[in-house]
Amino acid sequence: MSISLIGVTTGPTGPTGPTGPTGATGAAGAVLAINAQTGTTYTLVAGDLNDLVTLSNASGITLTVPPSVYSANDTINIAQIGAGQVTLAQGAGVTINSTGATATAPKLRAQYSAASVICTASNTFLVVGDIA
Repeated sequence: MSISLIGVTTGPTGPTGPTGPTGATGAAGAVLAINAQTGTTYTLVAGDLNDLVTLSNASGITLTVPPSVYSANDTINIAQIGAGQVTLAQGAGVTINSTGATATAPKLRAQYSAASVICTASNTFLVVGDIA
């Protein structure tokens, strides 16, 4: 059995409530800035977090991952822009893991190769990407 109300009208809409608090900043992962490096050596710094570090030189480049700068889940993106091959090096007390031919010192494979350096635990990093 259904009931029908005849002659019932809807009342006016009430006022809008207050605006809620601003939400948290979005998750990391998007590149925030590009840090262009042109020398043959570079040591990552705290400011490189979530950035893209480009490395460009005709000669080989050593990129050092330092100790005590990053925390678990931090990511730094790197790209070899020049012809000089980029080799990652472990700073004092740092452990790098990768599928590279030399797992603790991976190299970017070729010009325009890119990889991510991911901190998985205190002073422990995983390098994933186009590595040799």
